[in-house]
Amino acid sequence: MTAICLVVWRLLDQIPVSDVTNIFIQGRLLNLGEPGFFGAIGPKSIPFASWSLARLGIGPYVEALIVMSVAAAFSARLREMAGNRDRRASIARWTRALAMGLALSQAYAFTLLYQNGFPPVFGPLDWSARLAIGLALAGGTALMILLADALDEFGLGFGYGAVIFYALGSLGLEVHRIADYFASAPSLEALFRPVAVWTAFTVGLTVATVAVLLAVRRVATTELRLLWSGVLRPVQFAGALLSVPLLAANYYYARYPAEVQWIYANWRSFGSNLSPNVGYLLIYAGLLVGFALFVAAIDDRLMPVPSPLRPAVIRLAVLGGVFLALAVIAIPVADRLLTRAAGLAIPISGADVLLVVAVVLFAVRAIEGYRPVVPFTASPSGLP
Repeated sequence: MTAICLVVWRLLDQIPVSDVTNIFIQGRLLNLGEPGFFGAIGPKSIPFASWSLARLGIGPYVEALIVMSVAAAFSARLREMAGNRDRRASIARWTRALAMGLALSQAYAFTLLYQNGFPPVFGPLDWSARLAIGLALAGGTALMILLADALDEFGLGFGYGAVIFYALGSLGLEVHRIADYFASAPSLEALFRPVAVWTAFTVGLTVATVAVLLAVRRVATTELRLLWSGVLRPVQFAGALLSVPLLAANYYYARYPAEVQWIYANWRSFGSNLSPNVGYLLIYAGLLVGFALFVAAIDDRLMPVPSPLRPAVIRLAVLGGVFLALAVIAIPVADRLLTRAAGLAIPISGADVLLVVAVVLFAVRAIEGYRPVVPFTASPSGLP
């Protein structure tokens, strides 16, 4: 069943949303990859992956899971339902309904944002065309919910089905991207040093992530997980907040083109202006630490920590946020600088590495029959 779910997911990853303009399709198809094996599996071999039903469909479901984890922290009724095995099905239904609502709202936002590119993904749209696109994306979300639940129920999902598909999407794009470096390099010899540096950073971050995810801190007779906030929610919260200026810039591009171009050039990790880029990275790091503390506060409401342990939990949340900042910001920056010095900049996504390693590790441990027996060694939300 796991293989069937993965095949269907991969097929959905090749199907773009409806009403895409012909000029956009032709432009993407004309840029298909270079000849050879690596060119055939490079990112140009999947021209519509970023606009596919699978890629756009799984996002609202993961976001709904995160929103429900936050809502449960502030709703006594949801916490009571989560603690009752017979009533958890109601929370699952609410989560799916919320995912469909998020899919429809995001579809409307996409129809506005994707009209501003060149070539535009969407042309002029009336209300019926926007509705058709919204229904198509909502249908993609419904299919991804079905696949994730099937993977959890009959495959190797172990309750992480949605997050597994979300992580696999990023992993697939990474594999295609690396293949493109091999396809476009003047020679394989020119890639030896940068690929070796990139591999060292990737393997090192993977090993560090496994170690941190498995580590526990013993306080008196109680074990506390070291990475208290997990790897998913702080990164998602920080990324959502950082995307607000870009979304606003896309919306007001026609009215304030100069200001929008400044945002595009400076509100990013790497750009031509050092000071704004450094400021952006510092803000990103501060948000990761802040949201790590926020997630710790949420989990404390879901599963209250005894008062004597709370100072230790706060320290662990700060340490976890610092680790996330190092993994998501510092290591990618160092990788980019060193691979560029080696001859070719090969970026690494620390957030994707963290998430992929987390879901693989949790799935492997579940296959081995491991179940958390200490209350504070696993997240009460069920999210990695």
